Amino acid sequence: WAAEGLGDAALTFDAALGGERDALVTTLPIAVPSIRETFATFASTDATANEQLRIPPGAMPGAGGLTVELASTALVGLGGAARYLFDYPYGCLEQRTSRIRPLLAGDALLDAFDLEALGGTRDRVVEEWLTALSDYWMGDGFSLWPGGAYRNPYVEAYVVLALAEAQDAGFSLPPLADGAVRALDDLVRTQDERPDYYGASVWDDTRALALYALARHGRFLDSELADVAQRGRLSTDGRSYILRAMLLSPSSAHAMAKERIANALAAQIRVDGTTAYFAAPTAEGYGWIFASDTRSTAFGLSALLDYAGGTDQRVLAQRMVRYLIGTRQGGHWASTQENAAVLDALRIYFERYETDDPNLVAEVQLAGQSILQEAFQGRSLDVARAEVALDDISPQNQAVPLTINREGTGPLYYSLTLDTYTTAPVEARSAGLTVARTLRRLDERGEPENPPLTDAGATLTLEAGDLVQVTVRLTTPVARSYVVVDDALPAGLEALNTAFTTTASSIQQQSGMDTWWGSFNHTELRDDRVLLFADYLRRGEHTYRYVARATTSGTFRHPPAQASLMYQPSIQGRTASSRVHVPSASGNIATQ
Repeated sequence: WAAEGLGDAALTFDAALGGERDALVTTLPIAVPSIRETFATFASTDATANEQLRIPPGAMPGAGGLTVELASTALVGLGGAARYLFDYPYGCLEQRTSRIRPLLAGDALLDAFDLEALGGTRDRVVEEWLTALSDYWMGDGFSLWPGGAYRNPYVEAYVVLALAEAQDAGFSLPPLADGAVRALDDLVRTQDERPDYYGASVWDDTRALALYALARHGRFLDSELADVAQRGRLSTDGRSYILRAMLLSPSSAHAMAKERIANALAAQIRVDGTTAYFAAPTAEGYGWIFASDTRSTAFGLSALLDYAGGTDQRVLAQRMVRYLIGTRQGGHWASTQENAAVLDALRIYFERYETDDPNLVAEVQLAGQSILQEAFQGRSLDVARAEVALDDISPQNQAVPLTINREGTGPLYYSLTLDTYTTAPVEARSAGLTVARTLRRLDERGEPENPPLTDAGATLTLEAGDLVQVTVRLTTPVARSYVVVDDALPAGLEALNTAFTTTASSIQQQSGMDTWWGSFNHTELRDDRVLLFADYLRRGEHTYRYVARATTSGTFRHPPAQASLMYQPSIQGRTASSRVHVPSASGNIATQ
């Protein structure tokens, strides 16, 4: 067989026996191992704006392109954040919860999303999340992974908050919701529930989120609210949670505390030129609760707008919105936590301040040709969108002019996103994490042969049916939280699942990890890759081994093994890419 293009190939099998017939149609995904590069900008204009595009050398034909979005609101381009939440390839409970929270925010925000492009209707996506919660429920709390053995207090509070948002949006909650609220109530009241790896200040922030989540369910633990508020160890995030919880409480006892907390929040704002932001704590333990400047700014903005969202806050709020928009990369923010938090803050800002009715018309021209025209009349989150395939833009490395024209009243906001892909070999990279990968052929007894086959940019030759032991080593100079290793397989190799009883015990002995807690504590073997996750990664070297079989003749690209922090993706590392060669008996081989 030969693949003629990317996408899903339909395979049809027919069978006949006498007068009986049967048939089967199945699909096989056709993909090219590639590295995605995204270039994006966001700006506004009151007249005409001029931009330039340049296709980078080595861009793969037939993949990628330009996306142009126009809107009469600063919330243009939220579809990129929504796509990031839906496309994020891993599935811990926090990530699945962050994915649905923007869908619970109300119809106005949903107007900025193309839900059909994100995989279906809002109701179906939320219902799937509600159903899946039972996979993470431990009876007395939620774990981060399905079937996990350890409770995650912060994520548990985050899920209970999302359950309240789902109920407010009109969804029926599953039976476990009542137990989740009770369990969180007990967690907040019981000081000895603090995990050993949560510092005192991290625990206070966690309790603050839990109190806000409980308040959204109508449970107001006023004594605990006062206790946490008075401790003085709260970060910006913790103060934001407590302030929003107190604003919901019917008790008048919090009047002075609310003012004090709001003033303390305002005092922490850092103004930098035309932007303003909150700085997150940098202590190591805050990685457990996903701390970042972007997320702290979103939380602080939301709390201050809830507290006093009048016109006296508008200039400062605009500066924080400008900061949040400016921290986007590739049309979205750095993590699922940041995307969900920022979308919520922008929703509140939109409801408070963007009340003027625009009346304007806009046109976008690419190399002198009109690619998008739209009129905006009245207050709306509607986004006009146009897409241009990469092959229709220009030869590589040539500047292409793009002009945005606006006529009428009110500013025009625009977002430009250029996606390209490259199949060119990549070198190893270390930016806070170092990844190494080696392969060793196994003999007929299941013992690894010497020496190991290095994959540092070389071409490895294996015989069809060979078993190889793949060793992935990850090294970190300091302790990390929430780390993922993504080891993509070449099409000629298939990872063996040692959980099957049909897998030989000798092969099972060549698979596994060095330790559990403090190293990789969740693994997933997929058709095209092996995924390793560490909720907490101790300083030093961590090793994981698995066995793969050479199943298909051909010469295949072996993509790099990549590691990153899920909530600080700039901390990352990867191996070099390489190739795997599996000769066929006839000498005819496919090339990928």
